[in-house]
Amino acid sequence: MFELSLNQNEINFKDLEAKIYKFVCGEACELIAQILMMIDDMLLEKRDKKEYRCKGKRHTNIKTVMGTVEFDKRIYEHTNSEGKKEYIYLLDKYLKMDTIGHISTNLIEKIVENTTEMSYREAVKNIESLTNQSISHTTAWNIIQKVGEKVEEVEKQDIKLFKENRLKGEKETNILFQEMDGLWLSMQGKDRPKTKKAEGKKK
Repeated sequence: MFELSLNQNEINFKDLEAKIYKFVCGEACELIAQILMMIDDMLLEKRDKKEYRCKGKRHTNIKTVMGTVEFDKRIYEHTNSEGKKEYIYLLDKYLKMDTIGHISTNLIEKIVENTTEMSYREAVKNIESLTNQSISHTTAWNIIQKVGEKVEEVEKQDIKLFKENRLKGEKETNILFQEMDGLWLSMQGKDRPKTKKAEGKKK
């Protein structure tokens, strides 16, 4: 792990805590890498060999809240339903890896949580202090754009289903409150004010 000596310069608890945390995160990253490669080996044996042709391993990494995980995974040649060849990672498919680039879902959530409360530069500093991962503010910005695109795509799909009368939900409400922040909205319905607009205030 690391050497300690009372003959060295005085050590304080804060430094000790930081060293232990970094060490444990490093061990966790190695453990995750080992488990990922074990699963990849099992998928190699259990796959439909006629459908998935192994084309070798690729070295990759994924940034997590514990640090960057370095590992190898196999890529497979596959013929899709349209009869076209495509290359996929069975490991990604099996684990449902919903990553953006090389960023894990948990880290993405941390980025989103922090950037909604502070600037990008402040957010990445906060993430670095709370996790064992460091990212640039540019990376954080790119992640938010990708998340926004995914949300927009889901909303477009919901609108499409609604127009086709195929949107189904489990809850129904008679009253819907919209939380706003100093924005003027056009009001509709018989109870709308004469000004036809009302200013929303965030509570």
